[in-house]
Amino acid sequence: MTTIPSIIEELDQLRPVSDVAGKVLSLLDDSACGMSDLADIIRHEPALTANLLKLANSAYFGLPGKIGDAKQAIVYLGMTQVVDLILLVSCADTFKGSHSGYGLDRGALWESAICAAILANALSEKKGFKSTGLTFTGALLRDIGKVVIDQHVKSAMPQIMERVETQHISFMAAERQVLGVDHAQVGAMVAKRWHFPPLLQCIIRYYHTPLQADGCFTEASIVHLADAICRKMKISPGVDDSSYEEDERIAHSLGLNETVINGVIGEFSEKMEHVRTLFLAG
Repeated sequence: MTTIPSIIEELDQLRPVSDVAGKVLSLLDDSACGMSDLADIIRHEPALTANLLKLANSAYFGLPGKIGDAKQAIVYLGMTQVVDLILLVSCADTFKGSHSGYGLDRGALWESAICAAILANALSEKKGFKSTGLTFTGALLRDIGKVVIDQHVKSAMPQIMERVETQHISFMAAERQVLGVDHAQVGAMVAKRWHFPPLLQCIIRYYHTPLQADGCFTEASIVHLADAICRKMKISPGVDDSSYEEDERIAHSLGLNETVINGVIGEFSEKMEHVRTLFLAG
């Protein structure tokens, strides 16, 4: 039988996204850090540097000339976007496997993560929100808890689905009833264990329920909306997707009307296609 202690024990077995990603995330939480600090982290990681330059020179960004070093990439793209790229590279191995407990084939959780990250970034920009980096990262990592409890969910699937269908509750609520914890709670545990900024921990914990978020309402709401749009577009749908209801109060509270949201969706396809080429091949 699954117990919360057994789930917590598995947190230590999950390989962190990378030490580099942890250092980069700490920059987001320290206003004193700047371009030189980020460049210093990157230049000591040859593989990361190579991947960053590959991405910076891709058609996705369409930058003039050829980007030859990390500092130049930061100058052209800005710190926030370079941090986003580093996190994309660092998170790939953790998310790219199959997660059959949630009905996700190999690469599906990764595609969903990228989809939500792109949309959260676009929604943040439309809102004129300054913390686009944290909403991007929060959307990218929102389902890290699923990686931890996937096998527990797979074993408990009959009990979980029975509660979803008979009690008309969300899959996440059924997870809590059966396992004693849901994937958002576990995701927040992972974020805390890996020393992510408190605001990022909050986003991961409350992205399904932003109205309950204390201290990250706007960020969690943006990630919630990005997640809902991914489901609506049926980007790598999982077994739990159909059990979540869209809360219209979230978009209204953000001041994002249907026209703005449809505009974000309209611009999404081309961006996602570029990212699929960069990150989802192989």
